Amino acid sequence: MLLGSIVDPGYKILLFLHILAVVLAFGPTFGYGFFFSVAPQYPSAVPAILAGVQKVDKYLVNPGMVVLLLAGIGLLSASDGAWSGSDAFVVVGFIAIIALFGLQHGFFQPQTRKAKELAERDLRAGDTLSPEFEAISNRLGGVGSLAGLIIAVAVFFMAYKPFM
Repeated sequence: MLLGSIVDPGYKILLFLHILAVVLAFGPTFGYGFFFSVAPQYPSAVPAILAGVQKVDKYLVNPGMVVLLLAGIGLLSASDGAWSGSDAFVVVGFIAIIALFGLQHGFFQPQTRKAKELAERDLRAGDTLSPEFEAISNRLGGVGSLAGLIIAVAVFFMAYKPFM
């Protein structure tokens, strides 16, 4: 029995919360690259862009990931044993959320904080951003692409539900 065939209203509410959490937690992060693509033309805007990223992380990404995980666990509980442990979409989902929690707290938050500090320092000294800032910005972009790929793979597995 696949989880999608369950019609219990509690299950449907958990599914709604799970999907909403994905949209709110990760949707905005796909726009970060566009904001940073204009940074070279408007270096004075970089600290404000980074402050916006930090605010989105604090109020959308972090709480959204918690709701996503809790709703996912709730969906498993509400499935009344429909999940056998061999469904790849569940395994991939758990691996993805654990990896994303690790990236968010171990990489993105500290690196964004450091990038903001560097941008503010650089702009106090002039109107350009340092190579040190550019290096962190490039690392954020590269790891951001990896995080986007993790999200896309997890969403694919959730939607397609292949078996292992």
